[in-house]
Amino acid sequence: MPGIDECLLEAMRLPGARGAAVVDWTSGLALGTVGDAPGGDHETTAAEAAALARLAAEHKAFAPADGSDWSEQETPVEDLIISNRDSYHLLRFVRTTFDSSVFLHLWLDRTDGNLALARIRLGEMAGRLVLG
Repeated sequence: MPGIDECLLEAMRLPGARGAAVVDWTSGLALGTVGDAPGGDHETTAAEAAALARLAAEHKAFAPADGSDWSEQETPVEDLIISNRDSYHLLRFVRTTFDSSVFLHLWLDRTDGNLALARIRLGEMAGRLVLG
């Protein structure tokens, strides 16, 4: 099972990948980064992405219709996709044995990337990621 570095390197092998990070959405800290960062600063990007992840994860408006929340086995939000004119940002929540406050952030070029493939592969990576 891969750790953070291996997971990030795998993410960067996806077509169109510009940069990737593993982020703690509670603190906004990047646990690991690779490649470029939007705006050139991985820490700022991590903090801003964490604020967005917290918003989606903590508000009932984005939870499944059955009302499940973080206290159950599955996370209520699987991923977030943000698109702009030239890129996609894919945030994939990672289920952990401790508090599940981690997500993978992939910055993907819109021209060269494949959003569907990236979403599938990021989900697989999140399932294999070992944090410890």
